[in-house]
Amino acid sequence: MHMRRLGRLFFVFLLTGIGINAHAVPMADASKIASSLHVTPQTVRVKLSDLGRVLDIRGTDLALSLAKKPQLGNVRASEWIVDCKRSLIFQPATGKSRQIPRSGVLIESTTGVLSINERHFREQMVIYPKELLSPYDDKVRSNPQCVVVNHINLEKYLESVVNGEFNSQWAETAVEAQVIAARTYALFQMKEMRRDAGKVFDVESNEKDQVYLGLDAADSRGSQLVAKTRGVIMVAKGSKNFDPIKAFYHASCGGSTVLPEQVWGSHFAGFTHSAVCPYCKNAPSFSWNYQVSFHEVENKIERALEKDLPGRKAWPSSYTRDPSRWILMGVNVSYAIDAPGSIQPSSGFIASAHADTMNARAQDLVFDFLDREYLKAHLKVKMNANQARNWLDPTKLKSTLFSIHSVGRSLVFMGRGSGHGVGMCQWGAKHMGEKGFTAEQILTHYYPGVKLARLW
Repeated sequence: MHMRRLGRLFFVFLLTGIGINAHAVPMADASKIASSLHVTPQTVRVKLSDLGRVLDIRGTDLALSLAKKPQLGNVRASEWIVDCKRSLIFQPATGKSRQIPRSGVLIESTTGVLSINERHFREQMVIYPKELLSPYDDKVRSNPQCVVVNHINLEKYLESVVNGEFNSQWAETAVEAQVIAARTYALFQMKEMRRDAGKVFDVESNEKDQVYLGLDAADSRGSQLVAKTRGVIMVAKGSKNFDPIKAFYHASCGGSTVLPEQVWGSHFAGFTHSAVCPYCKNAPSFSWNYQVSFHEVENKIERALEKDLPGRKAWPSSYTRDPSRWILMGVNVSYAIDAPGSIQPSSGFIASAHADTMNARAQDLVFDFLDREYLKAHLKVKMNANQARNWLDPTKLKSTLFSIHSVGRSLVFMGRGSGHGVGMCQWGAKHMGEKGFTAEQILTHYYPGVKLARLW
């Protein structure tokens, strides 16, 4: 179902607070199990990751049917085994196997819960063969894993996201703010992805979208706080259609947030200006340093070129044809001069870039290579700093808020914060909640151009 106008699909009204009573989500009718895919405006399709090549699916009275032709009936068993490499689904009780069609197979249980390799999930599971082209992964044909998509009610999905992305035991209003941000982000993605009927999922279950760990990550407090904010999202001020914003968030901003256009070059509704954040100073990643040799950088770039096909397009063929031909000599860095407290871009290579740039986010990195065969020939490749961070190692190069210099044949990054820096700072929200700020105050601090609305 397409979601061109969320305002047309739901009864919507503005909120002035968050004290909302929850209503129970109706249970699925066991007699209608596997009758159809539950793709409604409140159902999110989550692509699961890292499940492995072989899937052991277990549950009570598991029903298997064709995803797009449930009227043909279903076969029931307590266990199914999927061989993703050969795109086969096997029934141990009978010894029979079936080919998984491109349109996928649907599996669900009368109890509403099933497990995949001992990880528990709710509602419906749709398995597509590995040959299915993904909108994100052009190399999926050589991927030994299936495309596994969990169809689940959005509110139930959020009960897991609470602890995947945050911590349900943190200050109550901080958790409420996180839930609202996560719901808003998911709805934005649902709307965007469903513009193309060929796309089979809305969000991924990892850091590409939001960390979703299934039923095992849900707990009673998180569920209560999800219910308390049921249906609440952020919309841009002045919005007449109540479209959700793309509610980016990150672990810690290091002192100030940044606008989406400074990271990805695109403007998003609801982000009118960055926010100064004095609240995340106790974050584990508030300050950090990362040292990496030039040789390691060369290896990381070469590996990333093989995996990141969209990113590869920014690199000239003279490099991608034979990366070993080029020697890294230095890195030039420029900074976002319109960020709070930022400075003018540096003009020299890292050896001379010792100025204190800790109040500015890197905008671009320019890698300077020397040709091993023609030692006077240089090649310079410019990359967006956030993309370069993902290539070099985002777990160690935690943000683009850093200064950079060289020590011999190594780069030394000294930085603050963790993540892209756009939208809500999670550790800042935690501290604001502890200081007594409401969820609405937290959200409007980090998303200054929004108001709250309730869709259901």
